[in-house]
Amino acid sequence: MSALRKTGPLPEVRHDRPSTLSIGAVLKQLRREFPDVTVSKLRFWESEGLVSPARTEKGYRRYSSADVQRLRYILTTQRDNYLPLKVIKQRLDAMDEGNVTPVTGLISAEQFKQENTRLTHSDVCAAAEIDDTFLTQLAKAGFVNADRSGLYCQDDVSIARTASQLVGFGLDERHLKTLRATAQRYAGVITQVSGPLGHAKSSDAKARSEETARELSALIVSLQAAFIKASLRGEFD
Repeated sequence: MSALRKTGPLPEVRHDRPSTLSIGAVLKQLRREFPDVTVSKLRFWESEGLVSPARTEKGYRRYSSADVQRLRYILTTQRDNYLPLKVIKQRLDAMDEGNVTPVTGLISAEQFKQENTRLTHSDVCAAAEIDDTFLTQLAKAGFVNADRSGLYCQDDVSIARTASQLVGFGLDERHLKTLRATAQRYAGVITQVSGPLGHAKSSDAKARSEETARELSALIVSLQAAFIKASLRGEFD
C-alpha cells in the first residue's frame, strides 16, 4: 500500500446558507421535463399546502432543493399516475413523516392532458393500428375531427384505437354514439363546476379551474367504472 501523501492545511469549511431558487428559476428547471407547468400552478399548489417555499423580507418566494423535489413529485404523479391533489398532499405529508406508501393511480393522467400534437390521417392509422377506411368512417360519423389543416390530435388516436377494439367485440356505430353522448354529458357537468373557477380574480384561477376539471374527470370515470362493475356483479356466478 502506498504511503499517504502529506498535505497542507485543510481548507476552511464554509457554512453558507443552502442555495435557493426564485420561482422563475424553478419554472425554467421544471419546464425541461414538464413544459405545461406555469407560475399560476406553483402558486396554486402553495395555496393548497403542497409546497411551502420560504419568503424574503420583500415577500419573494425562494425554493429550496427539497421544495423543487416536492414539485417534481407532484408533476410526475399527475403525469404518470393520476391522483387528486388531496391524495397527493396526503402522500407528501406521509413522506414527511417517514411513511412511504405506493402510488396507485385512479387512471392515467394522459387521458386528461391537453395535447398539442398534430397528426396526419396516416399517422393516426399507424398509431391506432387501424386501416384508412375505418378512420374515414369514424370521421364521417363525427367520432374524430380533423382541424382545418386536415390534422388530428392524440385524443383522436385513443378514440380510434378504442373504437376499433369495441367494434371487434361486436359493437356498432349506434353503441359508440351512445357512449359519446354519455361522455359529452359528463363534460358538461365538469364544465359547470370548473368553468366559473377560471373567471375568479385570483392569480391562480386558471390553474385551479384546470386542476378541478382534471380531478372531476378522474373521479367521474372511476365512479362510472365502479358502477359498471357493480352492475355486472353476479352476472357470471
